[in-house]
Amino acid sequence: MTDNVKHKDRPWALVGLEVALEMEWQKFSVSPIRPDLVPEYTHAQAWGYVVAAYSLLEQGFKEILHSRERTFRKTHELTNLFDGLPANDQDVLRAHHCDFWHAFPGLRWFRPPPPLDDFLENLDGRGVGRGKCLGSVDWRYALTQEAAGASLPSVSINAMHEIMYGCVELLRSIQEGTGKASRADYSWRLHEYRWGFHREWLDSRLNSSGRDQEGDRLEILWGPDYRERYDYVVVKGSRGTIFFRRLPNTEESDVPVVDKRRELEVCEIEKSFRSIGATSNRPARNRDPGCQHIMY
Repeated sequence: MTDNVKHKDRPWALVGLEVALEMEWQKFSVSPIRPDLVPEYTHAQAWGYVVAAYSLLEQGFKEILHSRERTFRKTHELTNLFDGLPANDQDVLRAHHCDFWHAFPGLRWFRPPPPLDDFLENLDGRGVGRGKCLGSVDWRYALTQEAAGASLPSVSINAMHEIMYGCVELLRSIQEGTGKASRADYSWRLHEYRWGFHREWLDSRLNSSGRDQEGDRLEILWGPDYRERYDYVVVKGSRGTIFFRRLPNTEESDVPVVDKRRELEVCEIEKSFRSIGATSNRPARNRDPGCQHIMY
């Protein structure tokens, strides 16, 4: 840790980082940037989000280093701080970042996704040299000053928020003593989001006539994703178990496979509830989040 820096108690530091990230994410989700042909206008819209995201990442890395009792110098440079993290923590954040670039709808067109190390180097100011120019400083004064580097670092606010989300989950796992970050990468959060709709759809069928006529089966509900994983449910008797993984091969599955993806796509869940005499006061769920960043 650095000299002459008094850190807050770790639980309070985690609360502060998590709440600040959630507030930044909420603000960005309700007031996104409107693309403009004038870069200065776009930069002015992004300025507050980007400056805050830089600061969050810096404090997130430093708090991980402090929690791991690692020494670090007083710096704003993200690459230097990331390099100081234990190898396992680096790998957790790399995996989190890579999954987001593959799974988030707004970033799927960027192929191949940039490695986290390259993304952080770009944020610090690619091509200028470590320690000579900081992208965070260039962004901080971008409203009134020209960038000291070759150009203002390009950013993805959603990606910066997602890396910070990985930092929060990593810090939580350190505090709880689990030894690894919880299963909270973007693909799994999307799965949980979809499962909210799938559960309602399954409940409506389980309460409808003829529910016992289909027998034991494996129903494909969604997929595949970039890792060939599917949402599927295995129904045996009156119980169903949900999975998010690759489909079992023929030898592994002891029940017939039924593809329900098309049926789910055209299903109107509220009408399904009314058709069985049930009522629901839940708002209609958008089963496809589109470019919405599912975070909390």
